[in-house]
Amino acid sequence: MQFPLPEEHETEAGEPRRLGVELEFAGLDLHTISAKVAALYGGTVVADSRFAHRVTGTPWGTFKAEIDTALLKDGGYLELLESVGFNVREALYRERMDDLLARVAGTVVPHEVVTPPVPFADAHRLEELRAALQAEQAQGTRVSLVYAFGLHLNPEAASLQPDALARILRAFFLLYDWLHVEGEIDWSRRVTPYINDFPRPYRTLVLNPDYAPDEDRLVDDYLLHNPTRNRVLDMLPILTYLAGDRALRGVPEAHLVSPRPAFHYRLPNCRVDEPEWTLAREWQGWVWVEWLAARPERMRPMAEAYLSRRPPSLARIDQEWAVQTRSWLRA
Repeated sequence: MQFPLPEEHETEAGEPRRLGVELEFAGLDLHTISAKVAALYGGTVVADSRFAHRVTGTPWGTFKAEIDTALLKDGGYLELLESVGFNVREALYRERMDDLLARVAGTVVPHEVVTPPVPFADAHRLEELRAALQAEQAQGTRVSLVYAFGLHLNPEAASLQPDALARILRAFFLLYDWLHVEGEIDWSRRVTPYINDFPRPYRTLVLNPDYAPDEDRLVDDYLLHNPTRNRVLDMLPILTYLAGDRALRGVPEAHLVSPRPAFHYRLPNCRVDEPEWTLAREWQGWVWVEWLAARPERMRPMAEAYLSRRPPSLARIDQEWAVQTRSWLRA
């Protein structure tokens, strides 16, 4: 599959839109990961610690390779050990402890590559990284039941106007069940609380064809129903970029939100070890979201049909609606 692109290639300011990607996996150490990034895209590897590397000076900025836990990356474990009597200031002891923790964490904590924002025109080159990780036998979601690894896509918004953001949300809600079915979401991620669905009252509000919020109402409605980072389409980065700290009222771990003019689409599969799996395939789902969002005349009857349905009593995914969605998209 060629790497698909949305219809809108530029921002409101006329700048090329960009895409950031976060891949989680196991089986490789940070030295191998960062060396692969540098071999593909150039740049210099900077080892900040045993748990966090950077590759600086690439054509698009800085890549990060990390063991994905703040306790290790920030050195918080040292304070915990010191509080119970360990001499963590002794260099040899600390080096050995870092080595042990890095090896143990690699079996239960995801390693993560975070790309800089890459212009859409170059985004296909991120497949080179996916292929290189696969060639080095990185382990993805399906290798183990404890591997709850994800793929995060961060596409820069074409427009930051409230009506445009509301249309993206509306299209996403209409396609959500279909995206899950098409993407073959791993069952282990469905039963863990890693990424939660949007509550139905909020989906109902947004899918009302007359919902036309200004910026203040868009932020207030979102926070009323979603005072959390834990959503499949996390809007807090883009809302914080627009409204500042007002968009973080009541949000636990608000300090972890990075304001940016981009959506945070959190996919609960990273099947990097499977030959048929590609970034292009996962990205295609987002391209469909933007395609539908640009066609409000098609969304209106879809939304009316969706709101008139009785939701499934137990299943999180409405299989019937997913099938019906295929018909809507082909019409």
